[in-house]
Amino acid sequence: MYQLPAWVWPAALMAVCGVAVWRGRDEERLAAAGLLANWALSLVVFKSRSEETQWAVFLIDGAFGALCLWIAMRSRRYWPMLVAGVELLVLTLHLGKAIDAGVSGWAYLTAQLAFSYLILVTIGYAAWTAPRYAEIGEAPSGIPGATRR
Repeated sequence: MYQLPAWVWPAALMAVCGVAVWRGRDEERLAAAGLLANWALSLVVFKSRSEETQWAVFLIDGAFGALCLWIAMRSRRYWPMLVAGVELLVLTLHLGKAIDAGVSGWAYLTAQLAFSYLILVTIGYAAWTAPRYAEIGEAPSGIPGATRR
């Protein structure tokens, strides 16, 4: 079984945070900062050799999920909805592990990592493309029936 080196996640997270500061707008910066805080707080409370549900991490993920939902409700772009949806999957994964003790620790942590990287890539893409959307102006079109997106 292949495992990524321990430095890959922090390096990728710092790179995305750097892109968010450099090219992102307030939404991208807030999402990147929230993900960074989520990771840092999770490091403090995570029990590394435990096969049980990580309730403290669940609460931290819940706070990040609320932040993502708040961003999604205020944004004119689609990426916050994807991030909020994936974070909802993360929360569901915690609850699924609590309900079914048969879920292995390996499956639980692997799914957590996969969802975390999906969120990271989405925020990175959003930050990278933010200047293009700022130039467009994102004003709703005058076409009848057009949505705000």
